Amino acid sequence: MITEIKRHLLSFLLLFFGLLIALLVFFYFSYDPHYQRRVIYGTAVFYFLWSLYHHYQKGDLQFSLVVEYLLVALFAALLITGTLL
Repeated sequence: MITEIKRHLLSFLLLFFGLLIALLVFFYFSYDPHYQRRVIYGTAVFYFLWSLYHHYQKGDLQFSLVVEYLLVALFAALLITGTLL
């Protein structure tokens, strides 16, 4: 995994900072669950698109990976939004 991160450092930095910004914005809107849901949905879309970009750059993008990342993003979004008031 470490060699994978070193090989695709820019891609993983983009993921890290994208998720960090999403987390900060999520807590910034702690007073309004509606905005938090929007942040969660936006983060899920970002994660899904990042995964497509990452695997396209690696040259191993397959339909099964697209479905897998889509299901993970949807499941995470539903799980997190289900905990909001």
